[in-house]
Amino acid sequence: MTNFLSGHLSGKNTVGKKAWEWGKSQGYSDTQLKVAVQQLMNTGIGINNAPGQFFSNGGPMRGVPGMYSPKNPMGQFQGSGGEMGLKSYMSAKLAGYSPQQIKEGAAAGGMVLPVRATAQYNMDMQAANERDQMLNYMQSLTEMANKPQPQVGRSSSYVVGTGGTAELQANKQHKKSKEKYKGSKKWSREAFNAVNASAATGAGGGSVNT
Repeated sequence: MTNFLSGHLSGKNTVGKKAWEWGKSQGYSDTQLKVAVQQLMNTGIGINNAPGQFFSNGGPMRGVPGMYSPKNPMGQFQGSGGEMGLKSYMSAKLAGYSPQQIKEGAAAGGMVLPVRATAQYNMDMQAANERDQMLNYMQSLTEMANKPQPQVGRSSSYVVGTGGTAELQANKQHKKSKEKYKGSKKWSREAFNAVNASAATGAGGGSVNT
């Protein structure tokens, strides 16, 4: 892999002071530069780290989060230009990082999202917001559907239907009539006469006592 430091190697084709100082002059952060050096090392390019050399004991890279540091989570995806381009962005997404994690992680490593990566980030965030809104809407509908309906103030016809209401009215009327004559001789006499009249009509006028 070649990157933005590849054209600034030493005469021995190693990474040293020349490459580092050029990178600093271009505005790259120490983190971006360390990752770039590590990328070149992974392709077999040497580094001037012998005693007395620029990178001896780590040199300016000592203590700087590199591509394997948890403090630089997007370092492993840093592009050849030192930024978080679209290819790097998509690789991080495939690795399970969210759009927001990618953007924040890139910033932690001194990287920015160029135009195409930024456009993809904006589309992803919009899609995520629309999904969340739909989920909230569906949850509201579910809660409304499962909410118990109040029973207070409903008429008997609503609860038992028209036929049930008629039966209830008849029962109430019968109860009122019974209560009106309950315990009185008039009730007993009227009941007795009603039975005799019914029997006489059905049996050709004969008395029930015959």
